[in-house]
Amino acid sequence: MRARTGRPASMIELIMRLRFFFGLMFLSIALFAQPSKPRPDFVDYPVQRIYKGKHAPPILSKDQRWFRTRIHEGAKAEVQYAGHYTVPAWGCGSGCIAFVVVDSVSGRVYDGNAVSALPDEWVEEYKPPSTAPVEFHPMSRLLKVNGCPSEHDCGLYDYVIEEGKGLKLVRKELLPQKYQLE
Repeated sequence: MRARTGRPASMIELIMRLRFFFGLMFLSIALFAQPSKPRPDFVDYPVQRIYKGKHAPPILSKDQRWFRTRIHEGAKAEVQYAGHYTVPAWGCGSGCIAFVVVDSVSGRVYDGNAVSALPDEWVEEYKPPSTAPVEFHPMSRLLKVNGCPSEHDCGLYDYVIEEGKGLKLVRKELLPQKYQLE
């Protein structure tokens, strides 16, 4: 029974209301909390076959001509990525690599990025499965970047190649602020 003041008539009713309140609170946390999406695996983005034909010569943009030797040499490699691409890379400073993606069929060259290594402090604390700045496989359209693109926004980036368009970002996980480069 309730008193005229609108207060619970018994301790049991008070406990029931508190249980209901906390139940709703935990349910809303569970429903609306945004857990971080796990990184995709290379098998999540398969290709059907590997190109075995003659590689087309790279078609370079004006900016890419600065690196024409590295790009041309890298484009001669066996298919490295997504069934018919190579990923020429070169050093761009201490702990930094730059890369592009070359279509072995058309010769089209897609810009990649310059990537600095992940901060040592973060690597020591979290021990990620790979610290390679760029990861890719011949039978997968997924390309992973582990590092600091253009020396900022350190994190783990996942891209897929889109025919005729280049790399498309599908997931990004920035490192905590204390590990970002200044």
